Amino acid sequence: MLSLLAMVLVALGGMGAVAVVYVVVVTIEYLADWFRARSERLQTDPDLRCVTVSESIRDGNVAYIQGLFDTSREQFVDSRRVEGKQADDRVRNAHAHHQVAVWG
Repeated sequence: MLSLLAMVLVALGGMGAVAVVYVVVVTIEYLADWFRARSERLQTDPDLRCVTVSESIRDGNVAYIQGLFDTSREQFVDSRRVEGKQADDRVRNAHAHHQVAVWG
């Protein structure tokens, strides 16, 4: 059985480019609002996980793929790429040791 990190990385490779790019200060509230907007779907599908994947950190900028990851299908069912000038401490800490963070 693949680890969640491996499944997410495989899914990222298969999903192609994410078309929409958001440039913001990446805060936990900003990420949580996006997940909350999808709460009905999360409540009805026990296989969905809220994840962020640290895509890159360069020149002080940060980038994350945020999405709903379906563990049974091993792919994202909804996602977006978020770029920012910085991320708040809680987001940085969630990715301090792992490329993938699974949120509550």
